[in-house]
Amino acid sequence: MAGELQNPPGVYPPQAHYSHVARSGNTLYISGQLAFDPSGAVVGIGDARAQARQCYDNLAAILAHYGGGFRNLLKTTTYITHWGYRSLVAAARDEVFPAPPYPANTLVVVQGLAEPHFLVEIEGIAVLD
Repeated sequence: MAGELQNPPGVYPPQAHYSHVARSGNTLYISGQLAFDPSGAVVGIGDARAQARQCYDNLAAILAHYGGGFRNLLKTTTYITHWGYRSLVAAARDEVFPAPPYPANTLVVVQGLAEPHFLVEIEGIAVLD
């Protein structure tokens, strides 16, 4: 089965050469989401929690485009630029996932992201019903 590559509405289109979503059957591989609102403005400069929340909002918009929601998100990988952001990002995650079941997650501390003002990036794998 051939895959589908798409940049769904509701999230700022990537300015680099990639797609937000690679779909194969009912599986969505969602590129790392940064703290861009739909108009392309950066949300939460200097605020890791606000940036994480915007990343989750972007994931929600992508999932909704395909008729899904956070219950379909099975795996996330979260990138932060400083270990001190861990609790702030966890607080944003708790807003999105207030109770089990939780998706699998990997947390990675990196030296930097696409631009210096980005503190958080979250990618995901979802399986649609």
